[in-house]
Amino acid sequence: MIAWRTCKARYDPWDGSGAALQGGRWNSPGRPVIYAADSFAGSLLEILAHVLTPRTLPGAHHAMRLDVPDELIEQVDETRLPAWHSRDMIDARDYGDRWLSESRSLALLVPALPARPIGRLLVINPGHKDAARIRRGATFKVPWDERLF
Repeated sequence: MIAWRTCKARYDPWDGSGAALQGGRWNSPGRPVIYAADSFAGSLLEILAHVLTPRTLPGAHHAMRLDVPDELIEQVDETRLPAWHSRDMIDARDYGDRWLSESRSLALLVPALPARPIGRLLVINPGHKDAARIRRGATFKVPWDERLF
């Protein structure tokens, strides 16, 4: 699977410490993961979903392409996790934390809230034994379009 990782330019895109600090929909604070989207546009949409002041550019970001072997990806069955999108994130975080603890796969394919029902995110466990099997492209600057703001 091809996935796209976008983050602030001051951070290494292959570092899960930001998700560990704040926690995310699929991980609790203290649990490092890397969030990537199934499209470059989807990765930008995820950034925009977290912009605090939507009328200003979000600052310098960079992105990279990731090639993740399909056999190392576990897909979440949304029908078995009907409250994954709830604001409190309890069900999704519990699922993701269990997945991390059990180290069941390198990556977890989950629905992307701002791009549903089609968009997907890949939650990557950077501490997984197969993490080195992900091919990472060169980082490139994200050219934000002012019309978005």
